Amino acid sequence: MTIWPNAQITSERMKQLYPYILRKWREGWTLAQIAQTACSCNDGQNIAPSPAALKVVPTRRLSLSPTGAVPGQTFGSDEIRDAGSVSRLKLQAEIAELKAKSIGTEIEILYRRMRGATESVRAKLEEQRQRLVSQLDQQKKQAEAATARLAELESTGRLSAVGRKPKAKKEPVQKAEPATPKPARQKRPAKAANPAPAAPVQAPSPPPAASMNAVEDTIAKLYEDD
Repeated sequence: MTIWPNAQITSERMKQLYPYILRKWREGWTLAQIAQTACSCNDGQNIAPSPAALKVVPTRRLSLSPTGAVPGQTFGSDEIRDAGSVSRLKLQAEIAELKAKSIGTEIEILYRRMRGATESVRAKLEEQRQRLVSQLDQQKKQAEAATARLAELESTGRLSAVGRKPKAKKEPVQKAEPATPKPARQKRPAKAANPAPAAPVQAPSPPPAASMNAVEDTIAKLYEDD
């Protein structure tokens, strides 16, 4: 409003600008930066969204600087390298288109040969032509799919799961069953060492012989009361 005071900033125009304003606000732009880039006014009365406001530029990096570039070095757009995902899709589309062109040439050659061929030869050539037509259709579909995915990547910065080759599931590795343990060998009992010779048992020594006098005294006491 400050730059173009006579311009009519309608709610309909603001609805058109709002997605750009919100996107840049989330990216950390100031309101002044957003206002300077959101729209333009060529006649001083009617504002229009700038091309930058209408074109969604994905945050994903789809291009790379030239090999060996250093900070501060300038280079043109013809020196920019494609990121790996972009390069692969472009290569897929180019190869499919080249194959389709080659198959088309083979089909044209068959048409020329079929003109003057006999009936039996023409039937064989027709079988070859049908196979080539099927291959041609397949290559065209591959080229179209790669081109469509490239456009999706450049516009959104993402690739949907449609068209991707499903990853092969790895079969779980079965653990080998442990081998049956062999029965432990039983150890033979160790041979007993030769026992030491037993000491000879000594016979108990006989009690000392009682004297005859002591025996007689004892017998005499037994009869004292009588």
